[in-house]
Amino acid sequence: MSYPYPQDRHRDRKEKGEQPYKDAREAMSQNEAQIQTEAEAFGEEHLHQTDEERMAQLEAEAPELLREVGADRERSRTHDADSTGEQA
Repeated sequence: MSYPYPQDRHRDRKEKGEQPYKDAREAMSQNEAQIQTEAEAFGEEHLHQTDEERMAQLEAEAPELLREVGADRERSRTHDADSTGEQA
C-alpha cells in the first residue's frame, strides 16, 4: 500500500497495529522463497544441457512460440482496428 504522506503511514500503523505489516512481510518472504526455489530448479534442470541439447530444445519450442506471437499480433491488429473503426 502506498501512502502519499509519511504521517498517513504512521497513522495507519497506530490505528491497525503492527500485525498487518507483519503479515504482509511474511507473505512477501514466502513469495520470494518460492520464486528463488523455482529459479534454482529451473537452473538445475538446464544446467547440465550441452549446447546441442539446448539448441534442439529451442528449435523444438520455436514453432509453438512463433504461433503464440502470431496469434497475439493478430489479436492486437483486430483490437486496434476495432478501436479506430477501420478495417484491417
